[in-house]
Amino acid sequence: MNVTIAKIFPDYFERFEMPKGAREESITVYRACKNGRCDADAFIPTFEENGYQPDPNLAENDPGQYSLSTYEKPKDVKRFAGVMYDVKEPCCIAVGKTNPIHGLVQRTKERTGGKTSHVDWWLYEKATPHIEFKEIQNFKKYLEDYKKGRIK
Repeated sequence: MNVTIAKIFPDYFERFEMPKGAREESITVYRACKNGRCDADAFIPTFEENGYQPDPNLAENDPGQYSLSTYEKPKDVKRFAGVMYDVKEPCCIAVGKTNPIHGLVQRTKERTGGKTSHVDWWLYEKATPHIEFKEIQNFKKYLEDYKKGRIK
C-alpha cells in the first residue's frame, strides 16, 4: 500500500529536542495493543494516550514521553504488557515494521545506555502506523517458535 503523508510532527514536539540518533529506519517491532485490537486506537503515542499531559515521573523534555512505544523482542513486549496492563497472556500483540513514511525511530538503548529492546517511534501528524502491523493470533506459540529460532 502506497501512502504519502507530510513529514510534519505534531505541535507538542516543541516540548523536547529530537534525539540526534533518531532516523528513518525499518525495524521489525512488536506493539502491545491494550484495547485488544490491532487498529489506529492501539497506535497512539504515549503523550496523546495520557491526554496530552506529560508523565509527572519523567522530565517534561524526555523524548520518550512523546513516542509510540514498540519493542524489538517479543518477550519484552510481553513483559511490558504484563506490567502495564496487568495481563498474564497479552490480549493482543501485533508485529510489523517501523515504516519511515510514518516517522523517525531510535532504539532507546542508544539514548539511555540501557539493555532494553524498546524502540521509540516519533510519528508524523496523520501517520497510520497500524497499517504496517498484524495481530499475532497465538502469542504463546509465536514466542515458543521465536525462542527456537523459527521466527526471525
